[in-house]
Amino acid sequence: MSDCTGMEAKTLHRLLETNPVKGGFSKNEEYPLDCDLLIIDEVSMVDVSLMHAVLKAPPSSAALFLVGDIDQLPSVGPG
Repeated sequence: MSDCTGMEAKTLHRLLETNPVKGGFSKNEEYPLDCDLLIIDEVSMVDVSLMHAVLKAPPSSAALFLVGDIDQLPSVGPG
């Protein structure tokens, strides 16, 4: 089993490869992450548009594990 980060912590923007030329992210349903498992910590800080991008990035066979708690900061945008 491989994780999406190679066992290294990254921001979601870095993991999804922000594309400053086209806008958005390079990793998506057309060019998915190479992983079997994606673990996201501090998920309460993720807004709706970033979560939408996250949900499109892993391959359909990958598991997604979301971690959060009630004492985390809320997202800056709608979420």
